Amino acid sequence: MSINIRLNGIADLSRLKCALQERGFPCNVKLTGTRRSLPQNALFHKWCEEIAGFFVAKGKASFADGSAMTKDAVKRNLKRTFLGHEEVSDIDLRTGVIEKRYELRKTSDLDAGEMHQFMTKIDAWAAEYGIPLTHPFDSEYMELAREFGEAA
Repeated sequence: MSINIRLNGIADLSRLKCALQERGFPCNVKLTGTRRSLPQNALFHKWCEEIAGFFVAKGKASFADGSAMTKDAVKRNLKRTFLGHEEVSDIDLRTGVIEKRYELRKTSDLDAGEMHQFMTKIDAWAAEYGIPLTHPFDSEYMELAREFGEAA
């Protein structure tokens, strides 16, 4: 059985040390930042609108499966393409039958760095297809891009 330990500062390292002494090795450590931010999410949603608008303006009002070219449909397909799925289990509480299925990963589960990577993939894809996206200079996305050396 695995445990998760959230460290909010250097002072919390003693909790990690105690857990390692108790549980031993091997262990996995995942370093993450803060959750994806609301400004990151807002820019992602703006991009979804811009992408849908781009295709509609080009006369492509629907996807190949016939579904409408909407912001929500673009969002779903971007997540499918660049985030993928995760396996989830549902349990029928009457029978105890466990059913495994896949659902799209949620951006609300991403940390700020993972959200930036996701948006960077979308940005590169859009550039490849000539889809103009808004890049506010003072946005968190552009600040991280400059910090990571991805933008001037």
